[in-house]
Amino acid sequence: MEVTFINVGYGDAILIQKRGFTMLLDGGSALAEEFEGYPHRIPAAEYLEAAGIEGIDVLVISHIHEDHVCGLERILEKIPAKEILLPFSPELFRERREVAPKEGAPKSSFLFARALNAVGQILSKAEDAGSAVRQISAGYERQLPGDMRLRVLGPKAEVCGEFEDMLREVYDLEDPTELLTRMDWRSNDTSLLVHLEGDGIGCLLAADNCPGNWSFSLPKNENVLKLPHHGQKDCFSKELFSKMPLRAVVTTASSDRRYNSANQAVYEELLKLHPRVQLLFTDEREYLPYFSNPEGSQGIKLVMDSGRITTEFIKIKTKRRKEA
Repeated sequence: MEVTFINVGYGDAILIQKRGFTMLLDGGSALAEEFEGYPHRIPAAEYLEAAGIEGIDVLVISHIHEDHVCGLERILEKIPAKEILLPFSPELFRERREVAPKEGAPKSSFLFARALNAVGQILSKAEDAGSAVRQISAGYERQLPGDMRLRVLGPKAEVCGEFEDMLREVYDLEDPTELLTRMDWRSNDTSLLVHLEGDGIGCLLAADNCPGNWSFSLPKNENVLKLPHHGQKDCFSKELFSKMPLRAVVTTASSDRRYNSANQAVYEELLKLHPRVQLLFTDEREYLPYFSNPEGSQGIKLVMDSGRITTEFIKIKTKRRKEA
């Protein structure tokens, strides 16, 4: 089993592969400023194209935020997905008008509206192309090729239910600014918590769902953790993380560490619990004493085989990077 964390700057795009099976969890940002001037970052669509990915068996949308979903529009223009899974009913997005906050609203509200509109477009076009689109929630389990298994551990059903109520309302408001702002703040809590296991390794891919919301028993083999919320302080739980037999922890944060992401206090506490854990950062080149990758990379691949984890730093040349 191979799990690749694509360097999309501040955002998530995670590629899972085994024996010809391809799963993608989120697609990063579509904002040009996230990539311009940063030669080691790469839009997820460019990475997948350069890696020779011609089709996606399962596409998972963790939740609605620009840095997780907007990059998917470009991906699906060229790479079809057989199946799309998300934490909300697809019916809520069908034949809906686009929404936007009023001028003067916080930038984050505009970005959330952009993501919400993108999800509607993604699902509409995917269904027109014949993709299966379905809602999943905590308790969903699925056997994948080989010994791979997918389990959804969260979020809480009531959290998604409350958010779906807001989805029903937002399209009918003449001025949705206030509700869009509330939805933006609430969206992280609706993130799918994906547990993936195979080849003797368990991975918890937590999107932006932080431990304060977790209400489940942790699997005993959580060896790899994709830190929630880009490594901001709310991503950490001493009680929960101490129970995980962690061997690698991945942070999908931009190297400018905006919003106090990749927060130093998180890694200080992590190392107290797991002194030998490998800390990995998708966009960092030097974050001493935690990490060093001076040449940079477009992705970090974890190759899992018979209980072993091998780390590879992926360098991909694309037309955009050559011109830069």
